[in-house]
Amino acid sequence: MQTTTLEIDGMHCQGCVQIVQHLLEQQAGVKGCSVSLDPQQARVAHDADQVSAQTLAKAVQDAGYAATIGSR
Repeated sequence: MQTTTLEIDGMHCQGCVQIVQHLLEQQAGVKGCSVSLDPQQARVAHDADQVSAQTLAKAVQDAGYAATIGSR
């Protein structure tokens, strides 16, 4: 199990937070996540053998948000 922090830019409201959370929860290997508007980030618990941090970031980017793998 690994926890990845994604820095997300472009979320403006709770609706955006819910969209990002839903996208992340639908990825294979994700065991749970929390998404916050302030700071704009997501913390994702996932099985690294099933889904990489890069794949998680790409899923968020494909929805129109900027996402980078954070260092926090």
